[in-house]
Amino acid sequence: MTESNFHAICDLLQDIAKTDIDQAYSILSEYTPMVKRTGNKAWVHILLMGWAKARESLTNFPEAEQLYAAARSNAAGDARHYDEALVGTVLLYAEWGKPDSLDKYVRVGKAAAGSAGDKENLSFLYTFGAMAQVADTAAMGRDLRTAMTLARDLPNRNALFTARYNYSSIYCRNNPQLQVSILQSLLELARDSTLTHKYKLYERTAFSFRNPGPNIYLQLMQVNLLLADYDNAGKFGELLFDAVVKPNPAAPQAPFFTSELALVKAWQGEYGEARRYLEESRRLFKVPEEKITYPSYFLAAGMIAEQEGREEQALQDYSVAYHIGGMEGLHLMPSELYYAHALIRAKRLDEAGHILEQARGQLPARTYTAYGYYFYKAYSELLKVKGDDAAYGKALEQYYSIKDSLLNLNHYRAIEEIEARVRLRDKEQQIVRLNEEQAERIANQRRERIFYAVLFCLAVILLVLLVGYSRNLYRRRRQAEEIARQREVLQEQRISEMEKQHRIQVMQGAIDAEQRERHKIADQLHDEVGGLLSLATLNLSSALEKERENDKGKQQLEQAQDTLLTVSTTIRELSHRLTPLMIEKYGFRRAIEDMVHAVNVSQKLSLEAVIVGFDDTTAYSGALLNELYRMIQELVQNILKHAQATQALLEVVEHPSQVSILVEDDGKGIYEGETAKGRGLDTIRSKIAYLNGRIEIGRKKEKGTLIVMEIPVENVNPGSDAFKNTHSR
Repeated sequence: MTESNFHAICDLLQDIAKTDIDQAYSILSEYTPMVKRTGNKAWVHILLMGWAKARESLTNFPEAEQLYAAARSNAAGDARHYDEALVGTVLLYAEWGKPDSLDKYVRVGKAAAGSAGDKENLSFLYTFGAMAQVADTAAMGRDLRTAMTLARDLPNRNALFTARYNYSSIYCRNNPQLQVSILQSLLELARDSTLTHKYKLYERTAFSFRNPGPNIYLQLMQVNLLLADYDNAGKFGELLFDAVVKPNPAAPQAPFFTSELALVKAWQGEYGEARRYLEESRRLFKVPEEKITYPSYFLAAGMIAEQEGREEQALQDYSVAYHIGGMEGLHLMPSELYYAHALIRAKRLDEAGHILEQARGQLPARTYTAYGYYFYKAYSELLKVKGDDAAYGKALEQYYSIKDSLLNLNHYRAIEEIEARVRLRDKEQQIVRLNEEQAERIANQRRERIFYAVLFCLAVILLVLLVGYSRNLYRRRRQAEEIARQREVLQEQRISEMEKQHRIQVMQGAIDAEQRERHKIADQLHDEVGGLLSLATLNLSSALEKERENDKGKQQLEQAQDTLLTVSTTIRELSHRLTPLMIEKYGFRRAIEDMVHAVNVSQKLSLEAVIVGFDDTTAYSGALLNELYRMIQELVQNILKHAQATQALLEVVEHPSQVSILVEDDGKGIYEGETAKGRGLDTIRSKIAYLNGRIEIGRKKEKGTLIVMEIPVENVNPGSDAFKNTHSR
């Protein structure tokens, strides 16, 4: 199991979930244990968090609770993942309506995220923790403002959007007009790229708004229902449907949002449309109607049944919605008002009265909303049926007061909208007039420009003709001068090339003469002087045999013999330095090996040699091989004299078009400025330059010196034995 195929499985799960959520969950339930066996806790965290958030979003709270518990256990020791699991747990209990569990995990999460310096998850915890402060609005406001402050400077805008969204939907829930204003202002933030991006499963396990725009449409739809503004509620309901359901009718959220739109259409009195959306919702749920657990579905079904005169069915549907209970963030109109209304029509007055008394607790803060409107409508109906005329009159008066307030508010909002449209139309007309005037000015200016342009063009044509004539004369004169200059340059180049060739010939002649003279001196030293010294040494040896009894004479003869041997060795070395005879007798490769052997025998330095090629040197001139040998000899002598090294490496490699030489040692190393000193190195540089080669000299990082030389060669036969990569050490 690799990172790439893990990502591929995650992508596949998301693609399947778009059309078949049950199959995606089935695959996930089999795949997660496999990933656990790999021991990769990060992968397990991704799967558990994605699974838990998906189940929570579909109101399957018990299963989500188990998955978040598994995510917390898996994330032990990883602060970031543990904080994310705590945020998911807190949101679950907030939406589930379990204040005790919510408060517990808020405290644990704040301590963990605070100690880890995790501002994003800490902001989420303050936001979702505020949902537990329903009874203490001051504490709720403090928590939400703290969440916004923490998230203000974060590059990812999820935490800021979440805090502001919850500030509107929770803190301002008793002020629907303010809710509408804040939610509309959030539409701009909803277009931020960090919010609108569709994260892949493995890209973000922290809380994020996958559909910020549709969430705002849902809230605006429900808040406008509270304000009894059914037209605006319908408008935002259709925006929600177009954004979520139309692009992907098989999406997991599709049946829920379709149920919401059916409810809105019922409030608008468009029961045919409401019935169509409800039937579509039932089809999308893919379960029998009695297994649907979404209250809006049954509220819409009850309103349709009531309109069709099916009172018993309406009562049953409202009862199902009432017993399902409210779900925070998904439905703002409590189902108890619908159910109480149906109970009154069924003459079950005691039950209706009991439910309305329970609902009265929310009334003070929500009197002048649709909640208060429908509460007093149902309450006045109850009192009327009971025959309590005095109380009925007061309830009816309150009902009409709220109705007038909502109508006035909606009229005011409608007037504001009409005025805004009028202002916009006036502005557009003003812009049209300005555009027409601007177009007329532009047309006049265009005609003037055309007239002056014609005159200008005529003048330019005349000027161009004059300039062209002048430039033609000038170009001809410059061409003549350029031809003359090129001839001069060509002549100078020829002279320079001839001089350069002459210098090369003179230099080559000098080198050849020097080589011949060296060879002559070396032959004389080796053949004549060496022979004489050998004869003298032989005579001394003979005399030494005869003078064995004379100790003093013997000592003098032995000393003379040692002196002659030293002189003989010195002359032989000098002969080799003048011209290496080993090259002529045994070849270049053997001469190098002989030099290396002599150095190693002296025990002054351990020299390792790697020689590649040079089995057949007939393609090389003797002068080139001698120069290569002397340069190598000079570099080895420098190591012996100056480097204070114990080990050295010599590499001589024959290539098809060049010879490369590498020498390195473990000595004290050459320092900055030293490469510019020394006659030996200067001589080598001169020879390299003459041979059109390249040399690099530098100090190694650890210790010692590294010298690399590359000398180009010509006329080498690539098929010769020189290229069989023979190695010698």
